[in-house]
Amino acid sequence: MNDKLKKLIPVLSILPFIIGTVGYALAGEAITDALYASFALYFINPVSDNYNVLVDIARWTSALVTTTAILYVIRELWSGVICRIKCMASDSVAVYSDKPIGISFGKKARAIYAGQKFLPHAKSHIIMLDSDCDSLRFYNEHENILKEKKVYIGLNELEFGLINTDSNAVFYDINGTIARVLWKSVALWEREKTDFTISVYGNGTLCENILNYGLLLNLFSDKQHISYKMIGSQSYFVKHPDMRTENADTLSYHSMDDDGIWEVLGKSDLIIISEKIPAALLQTFAVVCSGSEIYYYSPEKGDEGDYLTAENIHSFGRNSDILTDANIRQGALIENARQINLRYAKAYNANADWNKLSGFLKLSNISSADYREVLEYLIRSGRNTDIDKLSELEHIRWCRFHYINYWKYGVPENGKNKDEKRKIHSCLKGYYELPEEERRKDSAMIAELLEAARNEKTAV
Repeated sequence: MNDKLKKLIPVLSILPFIIGTVGYALAGEAITDALYASFALYFINPVSDNYNVLVDIARWTSALVTTTAILYVIRELWSGVICRIKCMASDSVAVYSDKPIGISFGKKARAIYAGQKFLPHAKSHIIMLDSDCDSLRFYNEHENILKEKKVYIGLNELEFGLINTDSNAVFYDINGTIARVLWKSVALWEREKTDFTISVYGNGTLCENILNYGLLLNLFSDKQHISYKMIGSQSYFVKHPDMRTENADTLSYHSMDDDGIWEVLGKSDLIIISEKIPAALLQTFAVVCSGSEIYYYSPEKGDEGDYLTAENIHSFGRNSDILTDANIRQGALIENARQINLRYAKAYNANADWNKLSGFLKLSNISSADYREVLEYLIRSGRNTDIDKLSELEHIRWCRFHYINYWKYGVPENGKNKDEKRKIHSCLKGYYELPEEERRKDSAMIAELLEAARNEKTAV
């Protein structure tokens, strides 16, 4: 229902009472009798025989209000019954959002779009309010019930790695999901080239996530050289002064107003436009950068880019691709991350309880599980089966993940490998500079993947 109409409902409901009171008073009733007679009209029970035009208007409108109220109550009761029935399903999902959304679920899921009305009986709860603070506040208000449920909280502004949480909630970064889906579709690791120039054009959170996920996923060869050029806000480099790629890949910043910026863009193999831009600018990209693959952010179908004939122009970030069960509840990815954490905990006597991990450690395991898809492709395709080279790639990803989350190299005074408060780690250096014991942590996982690939071939 329209928000403006909702605000008018109380006024519209009391209007027949006011009109009826005036009408009865003008017809000669005492003011107290006029008030009572007007009130009785809502129950379709006139108590006075005095009539005039105003009384007739009040009589019909009050009956309409009463009928509407009865129908509304019936609708709410019926809606409640339907909700309870859906909540009884083994995979019932309550979705909380400020605006209408459509999430693509599997056949077994029973989704209930509840707005901000809490449904305690649902098995899973997805919280996607416009403000991250509103989403977290909603969770905290119902934490006593939700701590026993499966909960998924979408983030638009806050960084998951910076959230201090030991709750059962799974946080999913919406902008990070867009970036992740983009790079999985581009799949540089499936191409023959090892040298790429990539320009990321835009400002804001999505732009930064695109660069972050590119750094974490685009690791496929010890001979690769990817030149990442961020064209837009300099804030990323302000926040990450200690960023290192740990290989031949490079990062550089360029202002949109720099002289020769179109020459830089024109020499790019891949251009990613991370914000909505005017049609005229998109056409300029298509013409000036005709030799580049161009991906532009487009959450909805039917924009200008859909009607351009340029074959090098592609959209990304469509809601239909992003708002899916696999991206939001991340069932397989989270389970793989849990298993990675469990194996590590058993081997090194660490915390095995997933719910007790910090947001940073959860995200670290999720990042490792996500990159395993790339490693598995390299192994199964035969493109890279060298255990040392693959272990080095995994270590580079691990280092980049820490740099992205504001860690830097340092040796803690307590003699341990890391200091979480100061965000320093003694292993943030080259793979072959690590002690043998630390290298074995990476090579053990790679050996497991190589063994799984060999077993698959044997089975076939």
